[in-house]
Amino acid sequence: MALFTFGTPAQRFAKKFNPLRDTVYDADAMFSGSRMSADLAALEPLAESVGADSAELADWLWLQFVVFRKRQLHTEGLPLGLRALALRAAKGGLTPTERYEQHYALGESALEAEDYDTAVEHLQQSSHWAAHEGATLGIDQKLGIREEIGYALHEAGRFAEALAHNRQLLADAQSAFGSSTDERLSGLINNLAQNAYELGEHAQAQAWLQQRLALGQASQDTDIVLDTLFQLGVLAHETGRPAEARALFQQRVDIARTKDDEDLLEGALATLAEFEEREQQGQPG
Repeated sequence: MALFTFGTPAQRFAKKFNPLRDTVYDADAMFSGSRMSADLAALEPLAESVGADSAELADWLWLQFVVFRKRQLHTEGLPLGLRALALRAAKGGLTPTERYEQHYALGESALEAEDYDTAVEHLQQSSHWAAHEGATLGIDQKLGIREEIGYALHEAGRFAEALAHNRQLLADAQSAFGSSTDERLSGLINNLAQNAYELGEHAQAQAWLQQRLALGQASQDTDIVLDTLFQLGVLAHETGRPAEARALFQQRVDIARTKDDEDLLEGALATLAEFEEREQQGQPG
């Protein structure tokens, strides 16, 4: 009598898992995220049966993480991704590019889940591996990862660390761009102002904002100019300089009048009116 064999657990897993994996990673494929999550969940016992430290289980965990991420279910997916990468790292063999990409995906998901300390950890790892000679990223991408680290540090309430990190990043970015007025520095300088503000260093925050304003004026970027004038106005109001605050908010109105943009002007006038109302009521900013 012939014996029928249905293959090893790994073979049975691959037969069911591989089509799902191929669908998820096919840029042109359309699928239901909730249905895909359910199909993958049904495979969990089979993945576990292959082995608690198996590559199959790591692959299952990572794909479910990817699907949860596509569905914006970051809190649910993040633990799966963390476990998957831990299994893969323990086995070794990941290339620098794979390490950069997977740490970055986890860092981004942690940001969305507002798990900022975890985001810092994995974005730092991503930055480390992105700097490896085996990883092919441009300077803008590498600096972008580091800027996200600074953001995560700030959101984690680690303001002094964020300030130190962003100071070094600004120096490196200025060197890379060959300019201290490159428009790409705007967000980073704004982050430095926010770091300083949270540390109670209001004069330094004002100095960073003035630097950002000069950058916006040099590049003729109205959005940067108006946003920075707004922040300077709020800071002046909060630190007991109402005349300066009024002048800054009025400057926003004057600029908006020159742009032939009714929405822009309406917004600037509304901000000035709100400031005047707060001043009359003696409210802080």
